[in-house]
Amino acid sequence: MIGPFSGRSDARPAPSVPGSRAPLAGAAADGESQGPAISHARASVVHISLVLFAAAVVAKSAQLQIVAHERWRKEAERQHVVDVQVLPPRGAILDATGTVLVETREEVQIIVEPHKLGLTRRKGVDGTVRTVDSRVALRKAFKELRVPDKWVKRAFNRREYKWVELPMRFAPSDVARLKGLNGIRLRPRLERVNSTPEGLRGIVGLATASGGAISGIERELDHLLRGEAGRDPLVKDGRGGRLGSPMLTPVAARPGNNVVLTINQQLQEIAEEALANAQQRTRASGGDVLILDPRDGAVLAIAGARNGKATTGNGLTEAFEPGSVMKPFIIARLLDLKRLTPDQQFNTFNGRWKYGTLKTYQDTHEAAQMSVRDIVRFSSNIGTVQAALRLSDAEEYEALRDFGFGVPTGVSYPSESRGSLRLPPYSDLDHAQMSIGYAMNATPLQIAAAYAAIANGGELLQPSLVREVRDTEGAVLYRHTRTVVRRVLSQEVSALKREMLKSVVDSGTSTAADLQTFDVGGKSGTARRVRDNGRGYDIGRYNSSFAGMFPVDNPQYVIVARLIDPQGTYYGGLVSGTMVSDLLQSAISTRNASLDRAELARIARPMVAPAPKALTPAQQVAAQRDSARFDSLRAPEPPKAEPVPMPSRIVVELPFAAPRESRRTPSPAVRPVPSVYGLTARQAARTLYAAGFQVNLVDGTHVRTRPAAGVVVRTGSTVQLESPR
Repeated sequence: MIGPFSGRSDARPAPSVPGSRAPLAGAAADGESQGPAISHARASVVHISLVLFAAAVVAKSAQLQIVAHERWRKEAERQHVVDVQVLPPRGAILDATGTVLVETREEVQIIVEPHKLGLTRRKGVDGTVRTVDSRVALRKAFKELRVPDKWVKRAFNRREYKWVELPMRFAPSDVARLKGLNGIRLRPRLERVNSTPEGLRGIVGLATASGGAISGIERELDHLLRGEAGRDPLVKDGRGGRLGSPMLTPVAARPGNNVVLTINQQLQEIAEEALANAQQRTRASGGDVLILDPRDGAVLAIAGARNGKATTGNGLTEAFEPGSVMKPFIIARLLDLKRLTPDQQFNTFNGRWKYGTLKTYQDTHEAAQMSVRDIVRFSSNIGTVQAALRLSDAEEYEALRDFGFGVPTGVSYPSESRGSLRLPPYSDLDHAQMSIGYAMNATPLQIAAAYAAIANGGELLQPSLVREVRDTEGAVLYRHTRTVVRRVLSQEVSALKREMLKSVVDSGTSTAADLQTFDVGGKSGTARRVRDNGRGYDIGRYNSSFAGMFPVDNPQYVIVARLIDPQGTYYGGLVSGTMVSDLLQSAISTRNASLDRAELARIARPMVAPAPKALTPAQQVAAQRDSARFDSLRAPEPPKAEPVPMPSRIVVELPFAAPRESRRTPSPAVRPVPSVYGLTARQAARTLYAAGFQVNLVDGTHVRTRPAAGVVVRTGSTVQLESPR
């Protein structure tokens, strides 16, 4: 039997009895206890993990606080700070004389909370605290501002309305007294105020005060007019409110630049009035007038009307077949190429000529032969077509293209029409028709630019609607300068063409445009209108036009006028020429119409007074009787004063000063206010200006003066023109 202490190496301990305590493994023989063994590998892993975790925390902190600091700062601001956009005031648009046409004004909208109206304690300017009843103040303000009764009742109706926004806008100074009163809020608004003449509004265009440009120059120059928005940072509170903070820096809005147009408002009104009178006289369905300065290409006025209403820029956007106003360009190119001479004769077949088998041409002025001068003067279709046959298709195209037809002029307008001018080759009929203004289309602006080349010595200029662009400080950012596109004629030929155009007005087809004092040059056109479906021409419907220059020797205006479908007499030289004559007479009599009056005075023709008619014996007896009657009414001559004896010698001790009582200022001249009964507003203004008075026009077409006619007032005083009630 082997015992537990037998010493064998393979001895095993006896199995333990359940419930008994087994001896600890590895227990010392002497009965001393020993702890568990420590693993160094495990401890290293733990230490390294803690170090890596600490390093990750430090790295993340560094990444948040150093690397991504700006990002999280902006994120915090985004959550706690809101930027309120501050809209910039849109730049103003002015005419060439500095008159404001369009501007942005700050106006105020009144918002009323009826249930909050009541007593308010407010500190006055002198520092005294007063109690103000907002209901009384609001009712008084409504009465002064002439708010409609409907909105007054709503503003004080507590039962049905908790919040009333008045649609009207008011000047800040008119509602300043309501600021800070209970139940009343004043909301500032920017409003775009347009005071342009009716016919110019389409050119200027539309824009909102918030910066949305819709049409016209407002849209074309939006990048200059709109300015730059600012921002006002506000801190959000716990209730969603917004508070200002001195730690946040607002950015002020930068107003837009101001644009000065080349348009002269007084000349614009004259053009609109002349067009309206011509429409009424001829019963035309519409028309256009465009005035261009041939010296630098500035558009001075542009008016249009359709069916009795002003239209939006038809002089730039609507092309039409101009007819005979195109003849001078073909003749000018042939003269420049030396393929014609001014006195060269053409067979005009007594006003009727059949061009091959294509078309029969007729002339209003029937003659067997005409010189080149007379072809222009009497607007001969037969002579012009025969002359144009000396040009090839390419040369005819180049002639019209060089004068600016078929391409945009480059004016600052978003929807300018380029007209139409087809590329060669042409059929024989199209070649002939283009020489007399058919088979092509042109706008009034293109025609005016082409005539300006004849007027200024042969240079085609780029037209312009913008004179200057200025910043808010008044510094000029852009100024229009004379821009030459190309030379289209020699100076000699352009001078010859002006002479021919002068003959058209003084003895040709456009004598209605003539003036007694100045020479006018131009060319009329009477072109059939294309049917609405584009197939053929309507019988009895015409574009009656006239293109001319004033004064012809040194032109300051190029005028293109057109009437659409005039009734009765329809010849362009008569109906449109009369309109141009009326326009020029009004412009000459207006103080500021973009005219060099010194130059006009130099070239004006003297007006010869008609010789008095011989009196009959009966008229002589009556004249002697009247003369004797007037002589009896004359005042007697004043008695001659005896000379006052004076000393022979006067000694004056210098310095000498006259006694104070003897130094009197001469009394200003006085004169009665002239009568303007039966005159239009413009005629009345000219009458008052001629009498030495200043004029303030209130409204109306037929006017009366205040003070009344006959009242004696000082020269230079302001007389008000107003409508009779």
